[in-house]
Amino acid sequence: MTGALHRTGSATLACTSPPLPGYLVAATERSISVRVGDGTWTLDRTDVLDIARWDAASAQSGCEGRPVLVRVRSGATADFTQRRRVEVTDRPLTLAPEQSPARGDDELARQTESWARGLELTAGPGVGGATMTCCQTRSQHGSDDGIACDSLD
Repeated sequence: MTGALHRTGSATLACTSPPLPGYLVAATERSISVRVGDGTWTLDRTDVLDIARWDAASAQSGCEGRPVLVRVRSGATADFTQRRRVEVTDRPLTLAPEQSPARGDDELARQTESWARGLELTAGPGVGGATMTCCQTRSQHGSDDGIACDSLD
C-alpha cells in the first residue's frame, strides 16, 4: 500500500511548516502513520499535503518503515502514540501525573524577595545574597512533607 502514495500537485508547499521527518510504518486510504524518535504520528490522508523520500535517513537503516518527509496542512489534527514500558501492579494501567511545583513555592519566593529587600540584599540565586530553598517529598500513601528556608549566601 505504501507504493500508492502520490504527491498532491494542488497544495501550496511554501506556506507550510518544515516537513516531518520519520519512517512511514502504515498507510491506508484514510490515514498514514509516521514513526519518529518519541512515538508515532497518525494523520488523516486529507491533511497530508506531500510525502517525499527522506534520503538523509537511508544511510541509517536501523528503523522499520520507509524514510519519508511529510508536509501537513495547517490546522490538521493528528494522533500521537508513545511506547511505554508496562509494569504489572494491583491497579489499572495509568500514566503518572505531571509533577507539580511544591505547594507554597511561589509564596515562599515572594516572602524571600520581600525579606531580602528589607535587608537590601540581592534576591537572585548564584549572585551572593538571599535565596530560598525548599524540599518536598511525596509518599505512595498520599502524604506530603516539606521544608523551606531563607538563607544568606
